[in-house]
Amino acid sequence: MKKGLALFLTLTMSLSLAACGSQPASNNGGSSTGQSSGGQQDKIVLWTLAKDLEQFAERYTQETGNEVEVVVFDSADFETKIMQTLGTKSKDVDVFVGEPQMLPNFYEAGFCADLSDLDSEVKSRLVDYTYQAGCDENGTLRAISYQACPGSVIYRLDIAEKVFGTNDPEEIGKKFSSFNEIVKTAEELQEAGYKIFGDTGALRWFSISSNPWVKDGQIIVDQDRLDYFDAAVEIYQKGYVANATEWSAPWYASMAGPLPIIDADANVWEMTGEGLADEVGSGAATTEVFSYVMPSWGALIIRDNAADNKGNFGVCSGVSPFFGGGTFLTVNEYSEHKEAAKEFIEFCTLNDDTAQWWLEASNGDVVANKKVLEDNYDYQNPSFGNQNTYAFYSKEMEHIDYSLITGYDDACKEAFGQAIVSVQKGEKTKEDALKEFYMVVTTTYPELSIPDNAPINQ
Repeated sequence: MKKGLALFLTLTMSLSLAACGSQPASNNGGSSTGQSSGGQQDKIVLWTLAKDLEQFAERYTQETGNEVEVVVFDSADFETKIMQTLGTKSKDVDVFVGEPQMLPNFYEAGFCADLSDLDSEVKSRLVDYTYQAGCDENGTLRAISYQACPGSVIYRLDIAEKVFGTNDPEEIGKKFSSFNEIVKTAEELQEAGYKIFGDTGALRWFSISSNPWVKDGQIIVDQDRLDYFDAAVEIYQKGYVANATEWSAPWYASMAGPLPIIDADANVWEMTGEGLADEVGSGAATTEVFSYVMPSWGALIIRDNAADNKGNFGVCSGVSPFFGGGTFLTVNEYSEHKEAAKEFIEFCTLNDDTAQWWLEASNGDVVANKKVLEDNYDYQNPSFGNQNTYAFYSKEMEHIDYSLITGYDDACKEAFGQAIVSVQKGEKTKEDALKEFYMVVTTTYPELSIPDNAPINQ
């Protein structure tokens, strides 16, 4: 496997687990969850990234009595810790989690046990792209996710009504259907006093649309990517974005209401929500952000930071379907408790009751269980204008083309984004920036080549 497979997608919402030992779990989904031999199970140990899955473990303990010891690691250290520990064939962990970009490394190293006996169930009952991500390059199932992370454009209903005369998701989706349409939409919003995005980084989610980043060993920059490049430069240079960089205090604050006008060269990382509120309150010139582009977990971030704007957002499709992040559970190949470990994973991923419980307990997470999603199609999400968000995300996932994903995606996206920024700020011409992009990627991955029809050759 090429070293490029160590990279895979960007951004995630990671999870963790816990539980304790004997008696079979409730199973309303067709998988055999419970003890493997009729006696008390041995305790299993789980290594994970965050604390959300501790709730799964508590539920598992209540229903089975089986014990799971949970160890939570910082996300920055997690992959290194797994590689170092399991590289010694350690038996100290039975279940561990992996984000999509980590999984190829874990598969290649031989750390993930074969879960082929669950293949048909996972393939038929869980969202297709999560099944594909859980398979190694030979098609062997090695990891399973209870969660799906489809993407969308998340937009302000009130601003849509004021500027476009409608906030219908189908109609607003048309305004994000191509990069050229996005530029037109941004101009309309600017004329009305609004900004289309916090910053142009929102567009990166649509950088995989018609072709993979790498095909037959060649780096692909097609017309869609050139349109993405041009749109990002234009909406930045014309001031159509709020200069509120993702994850900064202004970006979070924009979800709740007006922002003071931020200069493109300002250091947003030194700003605070309290300071921004003081500026707005003192009568500073303000603007508001219309939309965000994120996976479904991003919708939860917006919901939780919207304050009085909660309920004033909708979700619609964009240039192309996408997904980002997700937590996959796998069994340590060297574990001495593989059956108990697998049963815990089945409980988390293939049990309909568990999926319905998590959908409700998480207050909005999109589960990978297709039946449970279908059962909730009519759910009117109060945080998103009573829209049927589960039906929407399910439909979006039907169009995710997993074949477009390659192990080189993160490196290509990052280098392409840096090229865009250099042109946005006037540091390079578009041609020079693209040459830099190709140089960075081919230096990182010498096995890749630049095709004869590359834009720098024309």
